[in-house]
Amino acid sequence: MLDPDISTAGALRHLSQPDSTVNAGDPLALDRRRFLQLVGMGLGAGLVAGPGTSLLDAAIGHDPSAWAAGPIGPDDGVLIVIGMFGGNDGLNTVVPISDGRYYDMHGALAIAPEDTLRLDDRSGLNQNLTEFKRFWDAGQLAIVEGVGHGLEDFSHFSSMARWMAGRTAGVPDTGWLGRWLDGYLSSGPDLFAAAEIGHSLPLHLIGRQSVGTTVPVGQPEFGVPRHWRERADLSFFGAVREMAPSEDSWLGRVGAAQRDQLDIATTLAPVLPSGELAGAQIVQQMEVAARLVNANLGFRVLTAGFGDFDSHAGQPFQHEERMVELNAAIQRFFQTIHPQWSTRVTVMTFSEFGRTPHANDGEGTDHGSSAPQFVLGANVRGGFHGERPSLAGLERWERMPTTVDMRDYYGSIIDGWLGGGGSTVVPGYTEDLRLFRNPPGEGGEVVVAGARTDSYVSVAPFRAADTRDGTGVPRRRLGEGGAMTVQVAGRGGVPSGVSAVMINLTGILPSTPTFLTAHPSGTAAPESSNLNIVPGQVQPNMAICAVGNDGAIVVRNALGSIDALVDVVGYFHAGEGMRLTPVTPARILDSRFGLAARSALRTSGPLTLPVLGRGGVPSSGVDSVLVNLTPVAPPGPGFLTTWASGTTRPSTSSLNWLGGDYLPNLVVCQVGRDGSIALQPFVNDAHLIADVMGYFSSSSSGSRLSPIAGARVLDTRDGTGAPRRRLGPGESAVVQVAGAGSVPSGASAAAVNIIGVGPTANTFLTVWPDGEDRPEASVVNLMAGQVISNMTVAKLGGNGRLRVFNAQGDVDVVIDATAAFV
Repeated sequence: MLDPDISTAGALRHLSQPDSTVNAGDPLALDRRRFLQLVGMGLGAGLVAGPGTSLLDAAIGHDPSAWAAGPIGPDDGVLIVIGMFGGNDGLNTVVPISDGRYYDMHGALAIAPEDTLRLDDRSGLNQNLTEFKRFWDAGQLAIVEGVGHGLEDFSHFSSMARWMAGRTAGVPDTGWLGRWLDGYLSSGPDLFAAAEIGHSLPLHLIGRQSVGTTVPVGQPEFGVPRHWRERADLSFFGAVREMAPSEDSWLGRVGAAQRDQLDIATTLAPVLPSGELAGAQIVQQMEVAARLVNANLGFRVLTAGFGDFDSHAGQPFQHEERMVELNAAIQRFFQTIHPQWSTRVTVMTFSEFGRTPHANDGEGTDHGSSAPQFVLGANVRGGFHGERPSLAGLERWERMPTTVDMRDYYGSIIDGWLGGGGSTVVPGYTEDLRLFRNPPGEGGEVVVAGARTDSYVSVAPFRAADTRDGTGVPRRRLGEGGAMTVQVAGRGGVPSGVSAVMINLTGILPSTPTFLTAHPSGTAAPESSNLNIVPGQVQPNMAICAVGNDGAIVVRNALGSIDALVDVVGYFHAGEGMRLTPVTPARILDSRFGLAARSALRTSGPLTLPVLGRGGVPSSGVDSVLVNLTPVAPPGPGFLTTWASGTTRPSTSSLNWLGGDYLPNLVVCQVGRDGSIALQPFVNDAHLIADVMGYFSSSSSGSRLSPIAGARVLDTRDGTGAPRRRLGPGESAVVQVAGAGSVPSGASAAAVNIIGVGPTANTFLTVWPDGEDRPEASVVNLMAGQVISNMTVAKLGGNGRLRVFNAQGDVDVVIDATAAFV
């Protein structure tokens, strides 16, 4: 008998099917799921066979391509289900701001009206749910009030079992989505119809004949060859079935299992991330869900769960953290999803129960009976549905009544979005809540509220951090794995509430080859890097870095020790500001050949460089320009400062070098009233190359920033984004940027960090929009053996692609997308 006070985690273990239970009744049997478990694939919690059924028997001689449904039909909707396990406090999620009884009962846990996102005179959203508020404002968020199963049962296990089963009576041996699968897959099993993003299969995806599969957040561990020995092994596996004396022999079954496993790995490997994703677990799961939808493999249902919401004590911090994670998950999903799916995708939430209206004595609440649930998407009928439970007359330990039966909630989703059959799938479903205004694929103008876009505001450059003298951070070098937190909001004209800042990041004389990564405070460092540097170098690189909730960013060092500088030149926010217009790179200065300057730039005074009306930049209406600057073998150490012509020179650097360097850097510089920028070297004179890459203006036709998690879109060393081989002399590679990783498919430009690794000869790299002629401009200049990185804001071709060109020798190229403009 189960403990009635079983924990959330314990209840989930009992209500999920781990790999080890597959075919437990016959330990010698080998079916496809068991094979996947044995080879470490991590995908086979229950591929598509019902309990006790072997897929091998059903699939002998079956064409592997039939396992994937392929592109779903034009009228098919995709459902994304988020489980909030442990019991979410609905009163602190959708706050009854006009009900004094809530404030009396919740006491210190209650959220003041001014601290919510106001929905109407009665209700406010938790202030962390900004993405949900965007959907609400667009009429695309349904809040279903008072949802529960109506039984006096407050155990995690039994209540969660009822929610997953979608039934209030009988043994919960199948789930509501599993039973829907039974009908949807009436023609046979399918690996790609429904999946849980995780490593165990929850009850709601288990039917009587068909079940979902599981998909990991990371790459499959088996079946994706990365070495010639692995490719040889897999070639052998592919031949095993041909060697079998018969298809129903043990060897034939092994071969069939291997074949399907390799098909799954091959199908999913290009979709799943090759490295660790940024953000909390549910944020990563939602990015993977969006990638699977974009790939159009046939998935109709994708589920993910997170918690713990069981806030018996310490609720203020715990619940706020869960709300931040939920909001970030929705934002990541809609940043990653391709716009073509806007009218095809709906997201819904569930939680096994709410919390009590009265707070307990431990800064928490106890198990409740009902709570609001969210349904959001372009075709959702926004607004309140159902009836908010009354708090009138409730004594200290009494729960709120249920006003919407969970069976009606589920049945309305099935009938309104998954194609019908709600009363068959969910016994007891009686009332359609009419949650949808249009069926999948239909509807008018789509407002995808989750894909936040922000405008740019330039500021006079200021130094936010310098480890050499203690400006903004402690006066010490960053050690191995060391990090510094840099406050940017509230300084130098940067207000609070900004989404990202444009910074110039400089690494100074590292003790060993290393790289620096900038990321928002309060988040894990992404896999991508912002600056790669070796001993003896002083190297800058521009970066667009999202800002944490506390208004700070973190700069982290990988290896050895290093000094670092951070100069802020502008910020992005949701208010008024400038938009980006990228241009095909164009050279506007080369002092070696007399282009805009007749000699090297002098330390004695600035060069005034006209930028308006040149290289694709308009002759008026421009606030700032993006210019890639490259020093040409200067005679000694020095640095360069850029600023708006006719204004006071700032005490920051835009470009740093040592003697003989060709270290480039992208600069964002305000334009003076005369349409020019000023450039002046210090310490030593230097020849300079300037290539314009784009401009910021108030034009409504420009693009806004869409913050994204860092995404590696090319790595010739391991085959990410292109064949696994170095670029030879005069060769170019096509790189898909839009739609890759978390980059929105509708992006017109992207901030990309381009890294050249170990060329065999002095060379340079050029990037430009695919489909256009290669320009003269360069982005990265390297000498043989160097590892040099440089960020650029690159215009994308009409297909969302870039081309990258190598001039001389052989070189590896890595490209990380750090921001997108849509």
